[in-house]
Amino acid sequence: MRGTHMSSTPLLDLSLLQTLMAIQQAGTLARAADKVGRTQSALSLQMQRLEQTLGVELFDRSGRALAFTDAGEAMLQYANRLLDLNREAVNSVRGRRVAGLVRVGMSVDFEHTWLPQAMARFSKSHPKIVVELRVDRNSSLEQAVGRKELDIALVLGEPAPANAALIGTVPMAWIAHHDFEVEGAGADLPLLLLEKPCMFRTAALQALDAAGTPWRLAASSPSLGGIWATALAGMGVTARSALVLPPGLSDAGTRLGLPALPRVGVRIVESDGRAGAPRVTLRRVLRELVQDFVAPLA
Repeated sequence: MRGTHMSSTPLLDLSLLQTLMAIQQAGTLARAADKVGRTQSALSLQMQRLEQTLGVELFDRSGRALAFTDAGEAMLQYANRLLDLNREAVNSVRGRRVAGLVRVGMSVDFEHTWLPQAMARFSKSHPKIVVELRVDRNSSLEQAVGRKELDIALVLGEPAPANAALIGTVPMAWIAHHDFEVEGAGADLPLLLLEKPCMFRTAALQALDAAGTPWRLAASSPSLGGIWATALAGMGVTARSALVLPPGLSDAGTRLGLPALPRVGVRIVESDGRAGAPRVTLRRVLRELVQDFVAPLA
């Protein structure tokens, strides 16, 4: 018969692990205190409790700068995993009581990056919600949300309309084939652009004109797939987010001496109707997913 005695292994307090992660992300105890809305002394006491629970020192207190011991670095990795597992467990249990339909749109820029992860995480934790998915250009998705054909969409672009939440930014880059070179000094830069309206097209032309860089339109397409195909053929350069690129393409801006491009906003756009439980839960999943990839707002 298996024994019924309690394990001598101490149980970790997840709130202490949250504070540990906040300190690591903020870089200083003062900034971490501001971030979590508590005093520095309260955070110090929490870390002392965590060290007492573990029986080891997590911080190197020999210098003035914040530094972790080897044990502290190891605990950070476990803390991140434990907090992720906690979030997954809570979402999964809560999600089983939420049923219904949500119509979601996602930018083509996310098709091979965040889309698979978002759908996998959402379906695992909310198995009773039916998802109608549409992958399209940013402008088309915003119009579909406005016509209430979609409940929620994750898109790129600025400025944000009243029904959108700007949640961060990602870099915009000049994309070309690894071997692409402009033929001859002073030659026009061949551009591969999506058809209007397109914020990447506008940003690219404005940057080139401001820098006095001559250009010509080498190819135009209504789809991102068409742009990637012409870029892989070595026909020219396009401007896009560099979240993920087809094999053979790379960020060529520095190599080709092209002007800097602005960052582009990541937004969640929602219809103006009442948000039901399926949309609310998907909104939370999208926010959690992108926070690891986007630069936070200042």
